[in-house]
Amino acid sequence: MLNWLPFRNAASGAAVRAVQLHSRLSDDFSVVAAVTGDFPASASPGVCKRVVAGTRGVALRASEGSRRFWEGIGGFDVWITDSLPVPRFGADIKTVITVHDLRHLADRRYLSLQRYMLQRLGMGAGLRRADAVVTVSQWSAGILSERYGVPAAKLHVIPNAAGPLPGGGSPDPAYGRYMLSVGHLEPRKDQATLIRAFAVLFREWEGNLVIAGRGNTRTSLEALVNELGIEGRVFFTGEVMDDTLAALYRGCACLVCPSVYEGFGMTVLEGLSAGVPVVASDIPPHREVAEGAVAYFRPGDPGDLARALRGVLNDTAGFSAETGYRRAACFNWDRSAQMLAGVYRSL
Repeated sequence: MLNWLPFRNAASGAAVRAVQLHSRLSDDFSVVAAVTGDFPASASPGVCKRVVAGTRGVALRASEGSRRFWEGIGGFDVWITDSLPVPRFGADIKTVITVHDLRHLADRRYLSLQRYMLQRLGMGAGLRRADAVVTVSQWSAGILSERYGVPAAKLHVIPNAAGPLPGGGSPDPAYGRYMLSVGHLEPRKDQATLIRAFAVLFREWEGNLVIAGRGNTRTSLEALVNELGIEGRVFFTGEVMDDTLAALYRGCACLVCPSVYEGFGMTVLEGLSAGVPVVASDIPPHREVAEGAVAYFRPGDPGDLARALRGVLNDTAGFSAETGYRRAACFNWDRSAQMLAGVYRSL
């Protein structure tokens, strides 16, 4: 039984991973996902969707930690989740939790108060109850081992991957030549450092900055653009569909990934898969994904980011699309699905 109740659509990072992996496992396992009516019925072919509520309201959230609630949905041998809480099942039901990141340990600002408290108070118990713990990077696995004492025998690193870009679509002609940033607008993504770095470069480079994504820091980021006097050169797209996002990747002069915290460098991987130059903050998940295939800068340092961007935009950084493609090929959904199948078979 897959707990997909937190997924209102198939577009979030956790939902993309769940869909990509479990669609590939439907020939080997009987896969059933508990979903709300918000979840698209066509997503994840081969996975049987069982609608248990119209939306994920307060009452449903309160029920998700109850064994009785899940057993009322139907019989199952393994319960699988990407979120807390983990119910107290008996020995007859095995549990698997995927931990995408541990941002609650890094900075209180990275989560809403409700999610922060849930993670702080519930993570330890959830990890202890789980028969297997899956995470997306070696870096996150190290934190799980060090901070929560998760034993190596039940800790499994199964990385994300990036599929081929969809065809069609084209960037807005108003963007001209542009550098691109993709990600939710929130403090840990640190688009503010990118905007400040762009302000250093905008007189010496004729292009623009396009920031794709939605989130609660957009107002403050727009205010920063105005404060720095670079309005008209910075474009906020809001949320974009897959074909538009693919076109933005293909058309950019470079992709910039300024995050100060990630569990896995998904945007970096997508840039490498698109064959475009990538500039990324020097944090462990970015290094783990890209190794030497991208240009790095010190996180939170606009001056060092401006330096890295000059090297890429002036073609002096030694970027190779072929190197990016080769590195991206190290991450594959089919291979990750087989790793996950091995975890399930071991329970």
